[in-house]
Amino acid sequence: MALNENIRARRMQLKLSQEYVADQLGISRQAVAKWESGKSTPTASNLAELAALFEMNISELVEPENYVLKQKKQEEQVKKTQKNIKMHVGRAGAVILINTGWDGYSSGLYSAMPYFWLTILTAGLILLLVTSVDMYKKHKIKKLQTTIGALMIFSIFILPQCLPIHQTGIRYLLSDAVTAVCLIILNLKYWRYIWKPL
Repeated sequence: MALNENIRARRMQLKLSQEYVADQLGISRQAVAKWESGKSTPTASNLAELAALFEMNISELVEPENYVLKQKKQEEQVKKTQKNIKMHVGRAGAVILINTGWDGYSSGLYSAMPYFWLTILTAGLILLLVTSVDMYKKHKIKKLQTTIGALMIFSIFILPQCLPIHQTGIRYLLSDAVTAVCLIILNLKYWRYIWKPL
């Protein structure tokens, strides 16, 4: 839509008369009529005042098609950013849920509620699967990333049983420490770049 058509359409949409627009801008009604007919164009200062009166951005008034495209791109970027944040948080949350669920289930310390811990573990595994699918779409997995991920899984599921320490709490604490270190390394080296927040 041309500038003159956009000025007229917006004025009509807001149900403003040419006289009212002219009074607000301190110009003649004929000047507004010439803008709308395309016989003349507003000055830069008139455009700024007109945009303010019409409650629009100047670029929206002058180039509505470009403005709409720019707005769509910004909305897509916001959606992508929101998804990336969810995936990033979901990935870390998945590891925490898996670790918590398995520790609770396998340690025997909380044997009164095995299904509770299995539910937490299952939620973590589902979240891990969802974030893994998104990760594979965006990123080629590196050997080091696979190695650290495998070490993290080992530290969650197997390490507590392998440690030659008789106190169950200490074994799980040490394995949790290894899991935390792996999680931090993966997050700092890979995940924050895969799911950039901006």
